[in-house]
Amino acid sequence: MSLEQWRQNAWLQRSEPNIPEIQQLFAVVDREIADASVEAVSDEGRFEHAYDAALQLCVIPLRSLGYRVPKGESLHKRAIDSLRYTLGESHADTSNCLERYSRTRGRIVYEQIGVVNRQDVEDLLSIAQHLRAEVIEWLRATRPELLPPRL
Repeated sequence: MSLEQWRQNAWLQRSEPNIPEIQQLFAVVDREIADASVEAVSDEGRFEHAYDAALQLCVIPLRSLGYRVPKGESLHKRAIDSLRYTLGESHADTSNCLERYSRTRGRIVYEQIGVVNRQDVEDLLSIAQHLRAEVIEWLRATRPELLPPRL
């Protein structure tokens, strides 16, 4: 499957990327990583912040290639699954891991507390930080004109 096949299935829409949008998404990522790093916040709160950073880091390559997930079309799942097609199949493990974390996040937000521990938070935060560096390198190689100037 490819992103273009996803578009034909109506799982994605074409939408030209723009520099301010990508800059704003990176600003969200950086805020979420900073908030996830605050140890005085609950493990669940930190986990949500780290997850939100990782999710936006899945969205950035998708948007940079001119696609967006339509409203109501499983944004989290599609964005996470798209890593295989944007950054490459080498990111399948990251995608699978983020999919598991997505289910955990759903439990935290909608069902119960005490689902994650400090190690879960640190693991997800590390993934988000590593993915941020990979997305920046990918943009440098594929769409350098979209890179925010400070990166």
